[in-house]
Amino acid sequence: MLEMVKAAEHDLLHYPKRKPGYGFKRIIKKMTGRKVEPPDKINWPNGLLAKGLMDYYMEHKNSEEARVIVDCLKQYYDRWIRRGCKMYYLDDAFSGLTLIDLHQITGEEKYKKAADAMAKYLFNHETDDRGSLPYRPNQKNGYIFADTIGIVCPFLCKYGSTYGDMNAVNLAVTQIQNFIEMGMDAKTGLPYHGYQEESGVKYGIIGWGRAAGWLMIGMSETLACLENTRPSYEVIKQAYRRLVDKVEAYQLPNGLYSWQLSAKEGPADTSATAMILYSVAKSLNTKTLIGIHRSRMVRGRDALLGMVEEGRIGNCLAECQGFSMYPQIYGSYPWSLGPALSLFVAAEEIN
Repeated sequence: MLEMVKAAEHDLLHYPKRKPGYGFKRIIKKMTGRKVEPPDKINWPNGLLAKGLMDYYMEHKNSEEARVIVDCLKQYYDRWIRRGCKMYYLDDAFSGLTLIDLHQITGEEKYKKAADAMAKYLFNHETDDRGSLPYRPNQKNGYIFADTIGIVCPFLCKYGSTYGDMNAVNLAVTQIQNFIEMGMDAKTGLPYHGYQEESGVKYGIIGWGRAAGWLMIGMSETLACLENTRPSYEVIKQAYRRLVDKVEAYQLPNGLYSWQLSAKEGPADTSATAMILYSVAKSLNTKTLIGIHRSRMVRGRDALLGMVEEGRIGNCLAECQGFSMYPQIYGSYPWSLGPALSLFVAAEEIN
């Protein structure tokens, strides 16, 4: 795993890699009144890398690499803090999960203040009539994405449970319960990519692999922080267990998952596989799932381990562009490396 750690450390501080002339092109676009994407460096791909590194640190605290990991994470978050803790999208919230851990490890108050800023952004974010967070509110379409459950809810629930803020926990629970009710396919039990609350229409394909992965991560991480005496805990746990059973039925013989779960003759996607299997491994460790799921997780983990080359994992589906916009381009991306690193660490704990 050390090669993966080194690759994750590098990518955390350098993703996305900009092409020559990027800055000049931004200036020209601004001058001509064209839309310019913000220079967002605390995005969800980096959040996945940060979590993978923190998971490794937690299990190898006495190693030399552990010190390097903390230094790398501090560099990543300090860069964001110096820029004023600016939040551009919901996507940025996944980095908050590791930010909380970094505060607990270092005791440095600046990381707590940064987590507070992230929580404040989410508290002030636009919601629909049921309290769900639209993915891009400026687009005025009210779309709720499965990705949001995995990106936002783990941070909110961990923030709330760590710092005693029930508003954060309640907001996380609301997102999950609404998606369970509004975003699932009744026939297959798999998630659509998203939905719109006002119309009740569901969007995207049923069982996009990474949507299932995000949803499972959001639910499993939330359950790990949520008090089991809370009524919503049992509701979410049972929904999560049903989802795991449905998803596992689509696992390929080699242990991987297809980019679309039901497309068993289509390309396998290492990002969907790593996210799904990490969630299962996490839930085995927290006893949310029982041991019957272990063999499937191990089979997939071994398949991913066999695909590691120079610290990275290929055959990862490129970034989604929106509902039903899944470019069939495969390569090595942070969203396979980060969750795969988290998976390998979590599987070590089970062994």
